[in-house]
Amino acid sequence: MAGKDRGAELPRRIRGAAWTGPLSPAAPELSPGLRQCMQAAVKAERADALAREQQRAAGNRTAEPPRRTPRSGPAASQEAGPETSSPDNRTSGEHTGAAAAVPAKPERITGPVPGGDDAGWPGSAAKSEPAAGPEPAAGARTATEPVPAVRPRPGKPRRRAGARLVVLGLAVIIGSLAAAAVRHSSRPPAAQAAVRAQAAAWVAEQVSPDATVSCDAVMCAALKAHGFPAGKLLMLGPASPDPMPSDVVVQTAAVRALFGSSLATGWASAVLASFGSGPGTITVRVVAPHGAAAYRASLHADLAGRKRSGTALLHQSRITVSATARSQLASGQVDSRLLAALAALGGHQPVDIIQFGNVGPGASPGVPLRFADLAESVPAAHMDAAAYMRAAWAILSTADPRIRPARGLSGTLQHQAVLRIEFTAPSPLGTPGPGPS
Repeated sequence: MAGKDRGAELPRRIRGAAWTGPLSPAAPELSPGLRQCMQAAVKAERADALAREQQRAAGNRTAEPPRRTPRSGPAASQEAGPETSSPDNRTSGEHTGAAAAVPAKPERITGPVPGGDDAGWPGSAAKSEPAAGPEPAAGARTATEPVPAVRPRPGKPRRRAGARLVVLGLAVIIGSLAAAAVRHSSRPPAAQAAVRAQAAAWVAEQVSPDATVSCDAVMCAALKAHGFPAGKLLMLGPASPDPMPSDVVVQTAAVRALFGSSLATGWASAVLASFGSGPGTITVRVVAPHGAAAYRASLHADLAGRKRSGTALLHQSRITVSATARSQLASGQVDSRLLAALAALGGHQPVDIIQFGNVGPGASPGVPLRFADLAESVPAAHMDAAAYMRAAWAILSTADPRIRPARGLSGTLQHQAVLRIEFTAPSPLGTPGPGPS
């Protein structure tokens, strides 16, 4: 395997895809198109109201006109006096037909006042011929001339029509705001799927297949599709107490909704990798079986042991290190399994360590480094690079299973041929240090 991969660039790892979509804007203003639609709706409502009133008036012409007895004297002058009468001032038998259907509170309509045709107004009766006699004075109303049930006030909109227009306008505005909120409240489905695929591919490659992984239904399906063992997936739902039985939890928006902040603060504080940004962020976390405080205590104790093991590795005569690798070893940053594997390799072959690191973005500070890049060309080994790489991997692949690397990759780093040896996540705490075990 190593011979086939020789000379290739190191495989590119999954990196978090930051969301670069537009920020949620403020509430949208009415566009010219929307304003024209509202104006058209207003005009249509007015025309519709006028047509209904004209149809109602046409029906009134067929009804029998109210029979009113002409009066003389003061009674006639009183009837002719007011121009606006109220249905409350008349007896129930005085009007029939449409005039009796006039509501107690007059409606207001919009549009121009009809010119002299009182039949066009709701509740009015057809005009009757005046009785013989002297022609009334200009502007006076005869006793036999019907009085409009309601005289409209020009310029004031009809209440019912106005209410409809207000409701229509509010509905259009609210609909526009709701649509904008839906567009900007969440990521597009394609972006969400891309982040989920990145996280699933990382877990399938970097997390031990022996580890139990908790996830929501959609994330579990993605992990299974990327090759993670289905028998090691623990699906979380509303009835799940917590992911305690698992070793790793994939924290998605659905998992955050189930457990809230207690997930990160209570028993899964250490992050192995993070993907995406904002509400759609997906983090892969280490589950602390005894709680976050106990995990931090164990991590601190393991750090002290890794410092001792790293310092011991620096004193092995067959192991040389770069300045970066020396600092990482002395500060206890390197996974204990990796330290033991390198000590075992140094007992058989010269080793030149270039650097240590982790695969995956956004890991928490203090998470142990799980891979080492070793130089393939080691003059002290007295063999060419291909032969050295085969010999080194043969030693590592036959080591104790607890310190056996999960994979070895051959490639180049800064134009230098390297052999990368990796261990899976999560790093166990308290594994043996340098030397066979």
